[in-house]
Amino acid sequence: MKNASNTKRARAIRAVLAFATALGLAGSGLGLVSPAEALSTAPKSFSTSPDVVPGESGVVAVKVPAHQKGAYPLKGLKAAALIYVAPVERGFTRHLALYGTDKVPAVVGPVRSLRETDFPLLDQFGKVRVYASGRSLERDIMLNLLSRTKHILRVNSNENLREMYMAPGCVDPFCDFLKGTKIAGRDTGLSMSNANILKEAGLSTGAVPASVKSTAKSIRSMKIIYRKTPYNDPIPRTITWSASKKVWIYEASSRSATIDVVGGKSVAGQTSSATAIIQYTTAKNAGSAFTCRIMPDGGPDSVPYTNSVGKGSGFLLRDGKIYDITWSRSSATATTSYKFKNGSKVKVAGQPWIFLVPTNLSTSSITYSNGSKVAVGSKPSTPKWTFSTSVLKERKSCEAPTSIKVSKASATTTTIKVTTNFDTLNYVPLKGVKVKVKITGKGYVTLTTSAAGTVTVKASSAKVTSATIAKQTVAGQKYAYKVWKK
Repeated sequence: MKNASNTKRARAIRAVLAFATALGLAGSGLGLVSPAEALSTAPKSFSTSPDVVPGESGVVAVKVPAHQKGAYPLKGLKAAALIYVAPVERGFTRHLALYGTDKVPAVVGPVRSLRETDFPLLDQFGKVRVYASGRSLERDIMLNLLSRTKHILRVNSNENLREMYMAPGCVDPFCDFLKGTKIAGRDTGLSMSNANILKEAGLSTGAVPASVKSTAKSIRSMKIIYRKTPYNDPIPRTITWSASKKVWIYEASSRSATIDVVGGKSVAGQTSSATAIIQYTTAKNAGSAFTCRIMPDGGPDSVPYTNSVGKGSGFLLRDGKIYDITWSRSSATATTSYKFKNGSKVKVAGQPWIFLVPTNLSTSSITYSNGSKVAVGSKPSTPKWTFSTSVLKERKSCEAPTSIKVSKASATTTTIKVTTNFDTLNYVPLKGVKVKVKITGKGYVTLTTSAAGTVTVKASSAKVTSATIAKQTVAGQKYAYKVWKK
């Protein structure tokens, strides 16, 4: 009965959203925008066609969740040629599973919404048919990225897509599932092979070169903790070697249950594969940096835009061992180059999972076969961000939020620190902003923050009664009015 009530509630929520859109609330600032309306109003070079379109690459991408109990068991992942794992808001991660058109199983899901990170990844594979739900399409940056893509976007949120359905007994929002047999282009020769999908991703199967085997170290597991921004709660993903099964077991908040069809029968298992790649990079704040949606202290949650263009370092995990690798990629449409430290190309076994790990949003540790645990040190990367001019212009026109903190420096001085999280995933010092400070018995004094984001007031903290940031522009960026009062 509980599952039935959850399904009814999910349908009711979707009905409310549809009704709100019909009433015109979508434009009222409440963020109630249906996927159909969002897609219809976006300037686009992409397609929403249910049928094969000219130039379609024969690759199908499906966005699948992780971590939350209601999402499991995950269905249809083992048939994918390749799976990317990237962080979304609240420290959670999601999977982007890639299939040849003919290889998509009868059921894949649950299907969840895209994030900014996905588009540069998808651009490696030509014109991809993408399946997602539509919860994030009200964000301006998403529509901007969609306007630049050539992919075929099929979004289900009660939009009656023939390839998707709402599962009975589901737990909202994990209700959308893909019917792989209904995808356009099956059995027509369109489907890209697994080998070619890997090739487009910069990978190929084969043995690890003999020249680098001696550099490997045996490990038991690796843990990646994605920080819950703007909070600090750790959200773990654990990669554990199973010597008996010869695969890495992937757990997201201790969950890994799967169901896949093998030989015509449903088989329960775990998220796992023979190869994992850890790709260290950086992330920016797409939740506020590229729209005018203000991020007050404590929430809402920041949405990380994880970079996959540029260069950096990482690890290859296979056969129970870990290898140092590097990665590089010149543009969003270019293939990623993965290499061992000696310059030879990385080789994988079976289905590779590629974990995008922004170092400014995560910590990593390795447990070696002897039981010793070591934190992964600095992994610098050189990101090459590919935001369009219109997105950057839009960001500059927004009034970015600030935070003011007043503290005692000495008996006769007070420090005021100004920070912002507009272009970052955590609050950082804001240089060059003017702060008007009210001091009992002295009136007002206006000071400009240093590179550390601070000003020093020659008065005890007891006499500082307010600090005000008027609306102003600093380095081309507008900042909103903010006041601190004792």
